[in-house]
Amino acid sequence: MDRARNPTALGPLEPGTPQRVAARRRVWDIAWTAACTLFALWAVLGAVGAVRGAANAWWWCGCGAVLLVLALWARRSARRNALRPVRGGDEGR
Repeated sequence: MDRARNPTALGPLEPGTPQRVAARRRVWDIAWTAACTLFALWAVLGAVGAVRGAANAWWWCGCGAVLLVLALWARRSARRNALRPVRGGDEGR
């Protein structure tokens, strides 16, 4: 499909294009959101198991909480790094 006929077309996702960078960041954002959701579910289910008296449930809850904190920290730093301008480009030319 030609971009002249369809102005909303993305165009080719060739290396170095802004569309490819945006698509990669979007996929990473979706992946981190899914990981955070799974770790939160793991921690909540561990806490429910601990309240019900399951053996070693506090360990499962603690592991899920630690993984959730690490995933949230990594997601936050990845989003913050995505907002920074890329260095070493055409600056000063």
